[in-house]
Amino acid sequence: MRVDFEWNKPVSQIAKDIINSDVQLFMANECKRQMMPYVPAQNLVLAQNVSLYVEDNMGVVEYRSPYAHYQWEGELYVSSATGSPWASKGEHKVPTGKPLQQSHFRHPLATSHWEKAMWTAKGDAVTQAVQRYLRSRK
Repeated sequence: MRVDFEWNKPVSQIAKDIINSDVQLFMANECKRQMMPYVPAQNLVLAQNVSLYVEDNMGVVEYRSPYAHYQWEGELYVSSATGSPWASKGEHKVPTGKPLQQSHFRHPLATSHWEKAMWTAKGDAVTQAVQRYLRSRK
C-alpha cells in the first residue's frame, strides 16, 4: 500500500507547534493539579471530571460536570419555570444573586473562581514547574 502526503506547513513550524502544544498541555496539567484544593468537592465528581487539551495554542482545563459552571460562578441558579435549584434537562436556569454555600468537607480551600485563588496562592509554583519542564527538554 502506498501513501502520499504533502506538508501543509514547513517542518520547522510543525516542530514548533508540537513543542508548544506539549508545553501548553504540561502547563494545563500543572494548573489542574494546583487547582485541586480550591475546587468544590463534596463527592469529588467535579474535581475528577476534568479534560485537558490544547486549543488555539493555549492549554485548557475543562471541568465537565453539568453543574461546573454554577459552582465556578459561586452563585445560586434556579429553574426559570419553578424557581427550584433542580431543573429538568434542557430547562433554562437563571441567577438569583445569592451566593452558593460551597462545601469545605473535602477541600477546605474550596471557592468559586478557583483558578484565580490558585494563581494567587500557587502561581509561582506553576511557573517554576513549567520552567523545570522546559529545562528538562534540552
